[in-house]
Amino acid sequence: MKTINKYFFLAMAGSMLTFAACSDDMEREPSPTVDPDCQGAYFAADNTYKYELDPESPTSITLTVARTNTEAAATIGIEVLSNTENIFEVPESVSFEAGQSEADITLNFPNAEIGTSYNYELKLEEGSYNPYADETLFAAGDVIRIKWNEFDTAIYTDGMVSAGYGVEYPMSWYVDAQWTELPDGSMRVRVLNPYCEAFNVDDNGIYDGFPYVDATMITNNNVQMIINTDVNRTEATMPYIDFGCFLNESEGNLMGGTAYGVFGTSIDEFPLGVVDYDAEAEQLNSIIFGENSLFFSIATVWAQGSGYIATNPTTLFFSLEAWQEYQAEHPVEE
Repeated sequence: MKTINKYFFLAMAGSMLTFAACSDDMEREPSPTVDPDCQGAYFAADNTYKYELDPESPTSITLTVARTNTEAAATIGIEVLSNTENIFEVPESVSFEAGQSEADITLNFPNAEIGTSYNYELKLEEGSYNPYADETLFAAGDVIRIKWNEFDTAIYTDGMVSAGYGVEYPMSWYVDAQWTELPDGSMRVRVLNPYCEAFNVDDNGIYDGFPYVDATMITNNNVQMIINTDVNRTEATMPYIDFGCFLNESEGNLMGGTAYGVFGTSIDEFPLGVVDYDAEAEQLNSIIFGENSLFFSIATVWAQGSGYIATNPTTLFFSLEAWQEYQAEHPVEE
């Protein structure tokens, strides 16, 4: 096991609070009362806060603010708590006419770059909402301008979990994968729920999921494994990812990613993934993370700042023929 040489966990600072036992002499402060003229403002339940937008789509999103007190016209302030690179143009307030229960605000982001995710968090003006109401008083989300294209075939072979748990290797299964081309010429691949439950295996010995998990062992059905290539499309990295499943519940979720930069900065010791891209055919053939390229960990071990270096290759092939050729060139040792 190797120890991460950079801390990725924030410790909570500050003193511990000690709660004294109640006594007859203690007087409880009354809860603040709500102004009868309060607008009862909140963000409407049907708002969408996270967006993936086609690069050709308008660079704006709309959020709906609602209120329960509709007797008179009113203007409610909007406070910005976070705004990545100040990319979002946020109105200072939202206005209602008498009798109007809902009004829209528009967030514009004309300078948002393609392929970059931007976050925002908004809050309604103090005093405009009922703090005791079961409503949404904050709006927090993110926007990315990107266009994903589907791979017809994607075959994944895990080298991380197999290295950490010693399960059968190599074992391959089909995955849902997409790709996009970024403005600088690099590519981004994402694999959706790579460690999903398996139900079948085909004549080539390729499963339709990861055979070692079932539905009871999956904690997240919206996992995206991201793989980024360099601008020359020759090298690849896999940012840290929680696989959204476990093999042993007491140990927590499985996780992994590129070892370089996490366990050390020697490219010889922790090589990057190798990309096979056919420029003439404009086709991505494979991404292979070789020995020592990736690391594997589990939640309980990761919390201690440690993980395992994956000595088994992790591969992605984007055609059955490419996968079969690799298997023929790398026969399994008995």
